[in-house]
Amino acid sequence: MEQPWLDEASRMNPYTYNITMNTTTGKKKGLKEGDTIEVETYQGRKETGIVKLLEGQHPQTIGIAATAGHWAKGQPIAQGKGTNFDNLLPLDFEHTDPICGTIETSVRVAVRKIKGKKEVQS
Repeated sequence: MEQPWLDEASRMNPYTYNITMNTTTGKKKGLKEGDTIEVETYQGRKETGIVKLLEGQHPQTIGIAATAGHWAKGQPIAQGKGTNFDNLLPLDFEHTDPICGTIETSVRVAVRKIKGKKEVQS
């Protein structure tokens, strides 16, 4: 996300810097496109982002671009754009593959609408 041309392409794509959710699921949760939501894992880890509703996504999933949500000042192009997916992942032996050391890349979460300060990414 720090590469200018990737950031440019990501800003043109309405899904890259947003949290995606099935349209029907979002409406059942009282969400509309552009709402700020909080995603919380069963372990209490939280991240916020802007919801982008779409068809064609499984109704029991959300989508977050795994390379977004940078916070480091040394990455001024990427800083503050998107949601940091990595913060949601548990980092313990129970969720690590014992053979290769790879961590789980999916986690059970709850989603709720909040009043937020993040700007809607078109």
